[in-house]
Amino acid sequence: MADDDDDWVGTPPEGHHTRDQADPAHWTRNFPAQTVVYGLIGVGIIAVVVIALLAS
Repeated sequence: MADDDDDWVGTPPEGHHTRDQADPAHWTRNFPAQTVVYGLIGVGIIAVVVIALLAS
């Protein structure tokens, strides 16, 4: 029979957090640095496409 790791009791295994330690709102927060980086990457891609179209 396979050992089921999801049925632990007591201290959680390494890398797991109990429900009271979890922070589900973490994924809905706004991360300004990440937004800026993705924005710059997007602008860079658009600039490359425009330059490629104008050069041809």
